[in-house]
Amino acid sequence: MKNIFVPLSLISMLLFACSSPSGEQTAKTSDHADALPEKAETPANSKTDGMDHSKMPDTEQAKSSKDIHLVSPESGEVPMGDAEIVVHVDRENLTPDDVSVEVSMPMEGQEDMTSLALVESGDQAQEFKIKTNFGMAGPWMVSVKAKDAEPATLAFNVK
Repeated sequence: MKNIFVPLSLISMLLFACSSPSGEQTAKTSDHADALPEKAETPANSKTDGMDHSKMPDTEQAKSSKDIHLVSPESGEVPMGDAEIVVHVDRENLTPDDVSVEVSMPMEGQEDMTSLALVESGDQAQEFKIKTNFGMAGPWMVSVKAKDAEPATLAFNVK
């Protein structure tokens, strides 16, 4: 009988020791599950709606240029996803290689989110098409630089 009692007591102690964390784990999981519906009710872009990006450190504000002007879109609001921006540069004989573009979204407490941009010749003389993708709703900045021209920073509100 002694031979059975010792292994049984060791097994029951082991089961008891292992059962406490899983009981806590169950409580944590149920608390987390209760929090999920509340989080799902908040809109996806609620984080960016109330943020004042102009006051964030290292955030570049929109800066007009005497040489580079936005042609389209006419408003600063664009839909999320693939986008085409057209700019006019008051310099002659420029090619898409003479125009550089940086597309970014300021992120609070993190590095800016960036997107690739492709520059092509536009339909009119001195116009350039900028093809990019706005992957997230919120404020985006498009910095445009051209050879021998004053740079411009364009601000867009992506919906």
